Amino acid sequence: MGIPAAIGKALDLNPRPGERAQFLQLLDLWDSHLHSLLTARRWASFSSLPLETRIRVLLSWADSGFGRRRGAFQALRKAIGFLYVMLPGAGSAPSPVWKQFGYPGPLGRQQPKPRPLRPLVPVVDTELSSDICIVGSGAGGSVAAAVLAAGGKDVIVLEAGAYYDDSDFDGAELGGFQRLYLEGGFAATADQSVGLLAGECLGGGTVINYCTSFRTPDDVRGEWAAAGVPWFTSEEYTRNLDAVCARLSVNLDHNRVSAREQVFERGLHNLGWHAAAMPRNVVGCEQGKVCGYCGYGCSLGAKQSGTKTWLVDAQHAGARLVTETRAWRVRIEAGAAAGVDARSRNGSRVTIRSKAVVTACGAIHTPALLLRSGLRNENIGRHLHLHPVSNVCGVFEEEIRPWEGTMQAIYSDEHRFLTGNYGVKYETTALQPVIAVAVLPWREPEHYRSLLGKLSNTMAVGVLLRDRDGGRVTLDGEGHPVAHYALSEFDRAHLRRGFMGAARILEAAGARRIFSPHVKWCAYEPGRKDSLDCFTQAMDAAGWDSGRLALFSFHIMGSARLGGSAKSSATRPDGETWEARHLFVMDGSSFPSASGVNPMISIQAIARRNAMALAERLSI
Repeated sequence: MGIPAAIGKALDLNPRPGERAQFLQLLDLWDSHLHSLLTARRWASFSSLPLETRIRVLLSWADSGFGRRRGAFQALRKAIGFLYVMLPGAGSAPSPVWKQFGYPGPLGRQQPKPRPLRPLVPVVDTELSSDICIVGSGAGGSVAAAVLAAGGKDVIVLEAGAYYDDSDFDGAELGGFQRLYLEGGFAATADQSVGLLAGECLGGGTVINYCTSFRTPDDVRGEWAAAGVPWFTSEEYTRNLDAVCARLSVNLDHNRVSAREQVFERGLHNLGWHAAAMPRNVVGCEQGKVCGYCGYGCSLGAKQSGTKTWLVDAQHAGARLVTETRAWRVRIEAGAAAGVDARSRNGSRVTIRSKAVVTACGAIHTPALLLRSGLRNENIGRHLHLHPVSNVCGVFEEEIRPWEGTMQAIYSDEHRFLTGNYGVKYETTALQPVIAVAVLPWREPEHYRSLLGKLSNTMAVGVLLRDRDGGRVTLDGEGHPVAHYALSEFDRAHLRRGFMGAARILEAAGARRIFSPHVKWCAYEPGRKDSLDCFTQAMDAAGWDSGRLALFSFHIMGSARLGGSAKSSATRPDGETWEARHLFVMDGSSFPSASGVNPMISIQAIARRNAMALAERLSI
């Protein structure tokens, strides 16, 4: 199937030479005679060992008491598993794997449409100047660009990714991840315990997210105000939330419940638990087969992403968009931001002189950019929140085809308040194959193929954790960001409760078998074999430490947070850094703590409020 070559290509998407070298060293070690001698007591290469012995060696790493070994296993499991279901067949024919569970493969491109944006892609050394340079074009950067350009400012938006639009989106998982996601979808924390799924394209995460559009909860607003940002509880912030929801056309009119979510709804109803319709930023959404591929870009243009809204507004107001160009350093002169040094994808130098700089390149790259630029506030990079999420899966007798239907139409807040305002939110999403295998346990080949073969009859309940205790972003020796994260005892307890709750939903919905995303096999068959108590005991025995279960993050927040003092935060309440004047943060990294809900609306409301304040300030 070409997986080895595809892994080699995927390695090129990781910007850290050290990590690429480590991965290759791992493979060299793995096939060495010494490794087989130590793990299998055989003087032979791993690839020449009998299948049963190779399985035993793999599981010795998967179940190891050493975190680095578990992390290595997770890196291999994800790399091979993802590509196993993403790669097409020979000559771009359908993959033979897809036929095993009835997956139709990519839907293909829809009708060609005009591209509304006209970005500049530097191919030679380039010097530009503007009033404001905005680094990043996602939820925060796109709003800041629209507001500041409408205020008469000369704005340049700098984006590391490329520009793709409706006609480019064909639903192919491999192409979608390679073109639209940070590090091709393979980004992860340093120990591989949490996969990091973030956008890297014009429009950023707004292009690939699932359209879920929650406003900042009132209790979280109060918490953020108490952290030294009083305007979070003001009418001013409410007006910004209103304005963002209006521009994105957030509504409850596109919530047709798919077969997948009918099962979810049935379980919630049978338990008597909370269930509600999901607010979504869509216009004319198909809510059927096409909708299930939304994580690789909306081919219908129904999703009101930044490329359909704020960036169009910004361009109409005169903003310039520069793509395929990564910012490396903010120029600080006389204590103030004076521009950005960047490099285009082909290696050309791009220099932008400006009166102010807005960093909005996400909660991994924003703190890295600030640190590379010489800022040393102790809160930069700290307080990283990830909303760790994973799926508890149920296999049903009925066919579900979980890759079809509205991405997210309903949710449950039954356990949102487990301890104070910390807990979990239950959501589901379209289970495209790579999303399914992301959490699929691997114990041996036949068992894995059996689970994958039942995908058409599988439904997953996502457990989204509002994490209280954060991680950290640091720089490696070459200046690239590295994310460090581990669940605290407090957060593990809530995730455990969430997994138990998800199992109860699946059992109440009629699942024949329920299993967790732990590395060790944790499962039960309601009414036939074992029980929820046995399942919980198995999960506890499997463990909740790093690398013991598959976790992912779609919501990366908090690593350059707003606050009332330099001792507790990275920026002032208006987003300006404490150390450098005219340098602002306007993305998810500005959250004082985890939002507890999908963060897009909060990011945009914060960016709109602080961009309006900046526009007024620069007019004085």
